[in-house]
Amino acid sequence: MGREKSTMVDCEETVSKIASKMIRERSRTVLVTDKDEFIGILSAKNLVKKKIDNPNKTRIKPFVDKIKPVPDDKPVQEMLNSMMINDYKALPVIGPDERIGMITKLDLIRMVKDNPVFKETKARDIMNFPYSISGDDSLTTARSLIRNLNLSRLPVLGKENRVEGVVDTLNLLKGIITKRRASRGELSGEEIKTDDINIKSLMDKNPPKVDPNHDIRRVIGVMLRNKNPTVVVMERDRITGIITPRDILKLTGNKIEGAHVTISGLQEDDNFIKTVVDEEVTNEIRKINKFMPVDSFVLHVDKHHERGKRVKYSVKGRLMTSRGMFFAGDFAWDVTKAVRGVLQKLEREIIKKKERC
Repeated sequence: MGREKSTMVDCEETVSKIASKMIRERSRTVLVTDKDEFIGILSAKNLVKKKIDNPNKTRIKPFVDKIKPVPDDKPVQEMLNSMMINDYKALPVIGPDERIGMITKLDLIRMVKDNPVFKETKARDIMNFPYSISGDDSLTTARSLIRNLNLSRLPVLGKENRVEGVVDTLNLLKGIITKRRASRGELSGEEIKTDDINIKSLMDKNPPKVDPNHDIRRVIGVMLRNKNPTVVVMERDRITGIITPRDILKLTGNKIEGAHVTISGLQEDDNFIKTVVDEEVTNEIRKINKFMPVDSFVLHVDKHHERGKRVKYSVKGRLMTSRGMFFAGDFAWDVTKAVRGVLQKLEREIIKKKERC
C-alpha cells in the first residue's frame, strides 16, 4: 500500500523540538512511542489549539491521541470511514512485520484518485467558503478560531478581500518555536508574546490554487504534487472557496437526497442485513434533511465479543450538516438495532440544535 514514510518520535521529547521537526519535514502528524512502545499519533492541530507557555520544557505526551493501529491491508474504504468518523488526522497501521506506519488523508486520496466520480465533479461542486482571518490578526486569534470552530486552516485575506495566503496548523507551529528566539532577547530571558506574532509572518503565501471549473482529478493532482491538503479555488483573482481532503473523500460514498453517504463494516453480512441498514439510513437522511440540509454521513460497524455464533456490534455514525457536525455511537447483539440506536441519537441531537436556533 503506497504511502509516504512516517516520522516516529518519543513522548518525552519537548514540544519545541518536535514542532521544529514537523515543520522541517512538512509533517502534520507524527507517530509517538513511549520506551519504544507505540502509543498514538501527535497532530499539529493538537499542539496549536492550546497555549503552551514553555514549549522548550513541555513534553508532547499530553497532546498525543491514543489510537490503536489497524492492519495495513485493511480495505481502503474501511480506513477512510474510520478516519472520517473519528476525525483522525492520520491512521496508524501495522504490517505483517509488526512495523508501525501511518496513513494520512493525502495517502487515501492517492489510493482512490481513479474513482470515476472525480471525473464527473468540478471544484465548484464541493468547495466550501471557510472562515477567514486578516494578515494583521494574531496567533492567539487564529488559535481561538481553530479550537472553537474545529478548523484546520484559514485563508488570510487582505484589502478588498483578496487572498494573501493560507495559514494551517503546520504554519501555526512556527509560532511555538519562535516564542523564544535565538537572539539577544532569548539570552536575556525575554519571552516573545504570542499576541505579538501576526499571521502574515506565519502563512503560506503561495498556496496551491485551482479554477472553479477544474475537475476533481485535477484538484487531486495539485494536492499530491504540492503535498498540501489545502487547495484554494480562485476566480478573477478572488477566492471563491477552498477544498480539503475531507471534501474529496466524501465523494466516494453513495448519494442520498443530496448527501454523500458511506457505510462500512458489513461486507461479510448477508444481503438482507445490508438492505435493511441501507433503508434505515436512507429514511433517516430524508427525515433529517427536513430539519437541516445534510452534507455527508459516515456509518461504520465493528464486530466483537463473539459468543458461539453470536456477535456484538458496535456502530458509530458521523453526520455533517449545514449547522455543524454530529456524532453518535451505539452497540447491540443485533446490528440493525445498533444502527437504529445511532440514527435515533443523531435525530434527537439535530432536533435539539434546531430548537435552540
